[in-house]
Amino acid sequence: MNEVYTWQNDLYPLVTKRFSDRYAERTDIMKAVIGEETIDRVDSREEGIGGYGEVPDYDGTTITELGQKRGYVKIYTPAEKAAQVSVTYKKAKVDMSGEAKRTGTRLADSLSMTRLLDFYRLFGNAFNASYAGADGKAWAAADHPISSDSGAGTFSNLLTSEFSISAITTAQTTANRFVTFDGLPFMCNFDLVLISPELEPKAKEFFGKEAKLIPESAENGANPVYGMKYHVVGGGADFGFSAKQWAVADSMLLKEYAKCVNITKPMVMYNKESSNPLIAKYTGYADYIMGFSEARMIIFSNPA
Repeated sequence: MNEVYTWQNDLYPLVTKRFSDRYAERTDIMKAVIGEETIDRVDSREEGIGGYGEVPDYDGTTITELGQKRGYVKIYTPAEKAAQVSVTYKKAKVDMSGEAKRTGTRLADSLSMTRLLDFYRLFGNAFNASYAGADGKAWAAADHPISSDSGAGTFSNLLTSEFSISAITTAQTTANRFVTFDGLPFMCNFDLVLISPELEPKAKEFFGKEAKLIPESAENGANPVYGMKYHVVGGGADFGFSAKQWAVADSMLLKEYAKCVNITKPMVMYNKESSNPLIAKYTGYADYIMGFSEARMIIFSNPA
């Protein structure tokens, strides 16, 4: 068969390999903060933190039947994203390996950055009531309902404190007073801090190798947040946290109740139906959505 009719097939594995390698390099931060799962249906239902409540005493005769109190249900409905790029026969013939790398790299960068921006938006929109969760409130709100039972009360996972060691420990203490949907104490370990790019120098000061003592403390007191993990969730002109915004979370629970749900993870496909034998078309494709189903596992701060 003439090479004009086979070069697209020869190029495709090279594009795919470079796409996979590059994409893996670009998505580390998202994987470190939120969870990810792949489904084979149109949507996925995720419940917030619920359960059966406290187990009562047994009187030797009657076993109490417990009724489950379910958390609010978040429905994840992935949406498709797709874009196409073209490679000419001439460019591939002159430098097939180089053109394949460039094509794979560009597609991987576009899809990985698209997902990263959606990840940033997930946190940037936490303060926006237009992006309400399953309980009808923004992710960061002062009046989350504790449960769907009338009279159960509310809880707040929203502060207005400037980023500081004392503000972090206040948030940790606040979280340990939360109760779950079924009225039990909320067991948590707020070990992860999320910050804007502008706050990273402070985070290095608070959590770095030399921060065993409270920075700038005349008393040389032990630093209660030494060793905590942190990640920057913002970039570009207006994606993610603004300059003063930050959050502290339980890293394990954050991955469980905030996630990216895929029907199809990012991939690259070759369009074999192209009518022009001198052009190869490659499509970057993904089908996913990001969201959250619970608010107790994270406390946000939005200083004035």
